[in-house]
Amino acid sequence: MRYGLTEELEEFGAYILGKSTTPFIPYVESGDWEKFLPELEKQRTKDYTETSACTAFASLNQAETFIRGVYGYEPNYSERFIYLLAGITPQKGVDPQVTHETVRKNGLIDERLLPMTRTIAEYIDRSVLTGSLLAKGLYWLQEHDYQHEWVWTTGNRPTNYIEILREALKTSPIAVSVSAWNKVDGVYVSDQGSVNNHYCLLYKIDDEGYPWIFDSYDNSKKKLAKDHNIRRAKRIWINVRTRKASKTHVTLLTKILNMLLNRKTLLGVAESYLGKDASPNNQAVPELACAETITFLLKQVYPETPIITGTYSLYDFLRKPTSNFIQLKEPTAGCIALAVTGMGKKGTNGHAWIVFEDGTWGSNNSYGINKGKFTKNYTYQTAKKRYTDEQSMEIYFFNHV
Repeated sequence: MRYGLTEELEEFGAYILGKSTTPFIPYVESGDWEKFLPELEKQRTKDYTETSACTAFASLNQAETFIRGVYGYEPNYSERFIYLLAGITPQKGVDPQVTHETVRKNGLIDERLLPMTRTIAEYIDRSVLTGSLLAKGLYWLQEHDYQHEWVWTTGNRPTNYIEILREALKTSPIAVSVSAWNKVDGVYVSDQGSVNNHYCLLYKIDDEGYPWIFDSYDNSKKKLAKDHNIRRAKRIWINVRTRKASKTHVTLLTKILNMLLNRKTLLGVAESYLGKDASPNNQAVPELACAETITFLLKQVYPETPIITGTYSLYDFLRKPTSNFIQLKEPTAGCIALAVTGMGKKGTNGHAWIVFEDGTWGSNNSYGINKGKFTKNYTYQTAKKRYTDEQSMEIYFFNHV
């Protein structure tokens, strides 16, 4: 059965790992992209006609998964847009190199602008490629840099290809060619001499060495045999140039760099102290130990930090040029949030937090069963309501540079 993959282009020049300039950044150290997978979408029309569009679906599933995993939001792109531009036809398909190049040169558009159709005749109708849709694809390219490369040379798959795929998965979900579909003892096997006929998304290799793929043909996740004939494998890199995405990317790259250099990070230290006493020296009483907690955690990363027990003294310290902190206009992951005692209604106390990546704020807990422990106990909204709206305190944000 032909699922939509053809193998026609033998040499790819600069599109080979080690020859291209595609960044090799370990965004997901585990190599497991499962939690970032997009919604399952079948590569057939609503009247159940096969489109042979596996190269388009795999490529876009890959792009959507990468963006969700790296930048934290979930796009849904139109496979039909790429299908038509790449010249894919039913019962034949196309070489996946053509599909990836079509994305790189023409960009992507939202699924709602060119969705799945009822019939195959509607699906392959190229008259729908209006100038407006083509312009939207080019606009996508203004905000995105899309790069791709093969993990090994065609016809020259290394014997340790599973380990190479495992390493490549740290940088990107991998689009792979497979032989579809022969299930034996719960896994999908292939004749090692056969030509692949399908293209889908490899999202992890489990601890036992089994590859797992996300299949657009029948809306499923499949466990492949350890020696499945994966002849070709493609990784990608996407740079999203919007302001919000750039900030997310920089934060992630900083985290990766610190991990590679074996450095402690404030977020890492803060995570390790959740549910614990992060003011063990008890220089302040447990219900008023927020500043002591923050400076104790800071000291684990920046040893020159003094232990400070008051929010006003902490505010004064963070503003000094010698402290190497800068003031921010809005909170970002890893920054200090601070409401200062004496800068609001008379008789009210301020508070100090660390902002986490999930949007929660962690601080010394002043009350209840977690009194004196470092917990995630606020968000920007709840902190603003209590300290700004009710106590007339401005909340300040500081980040180490």
